[in-house]
Amino acid sequence: MKGETGNQLSFETGTGYLLARLGSLAERSWIGMLRRHNLTPTQHAVLRALRERGPLGQQALSRLVAVDPRNVVPILDGLADQHMIDRHVDPSDRRRRVITLTGTGRSAADELAKSAADIEADFLRGLGPADQAALNRLLRALHASLTA
Repeated sequence: MKGETGNQLSFETGTGYLLARLGSLAERSWIGMLRRHNLTPTQHAVLRALRERGPLGQQALSRLVAVDPRNVVPILDGLADQHMIDRHVDPSDRRRRVITLTGTGRSAADELAKSAADIEADFLRGLGPADQAALNRLLRALHASLTA
């Protein structure tokens, strides 16, 4: 049985299938970009969060990037080994560790932002600006409804 668009099978036009297939294609590009930067997805999230929010306490950072605080230390260790972050004790609360980007980390975060924008532009090249904005709005609304 043919789908709505010529040679496609009917399941290939379903929203769930399309989201899954496009998600797989987007993930492949995304993971390739992260590998080129020698980073994990969570390390990427940490660098971008620090770039956008500035220095953060380790607990706040772990919440922001959705990582259990017990699991954030190895992630930060990897970034510290690459000289991308500094960790220091907060002088106002000696129990609190503050994470900041180094110059290397800021440069890496800037490169990541550009790489991510390039991947997105390439991925969405078949849509005009208005359709890209509409797709983003709809995906954000769907995401919010499923994660609320």
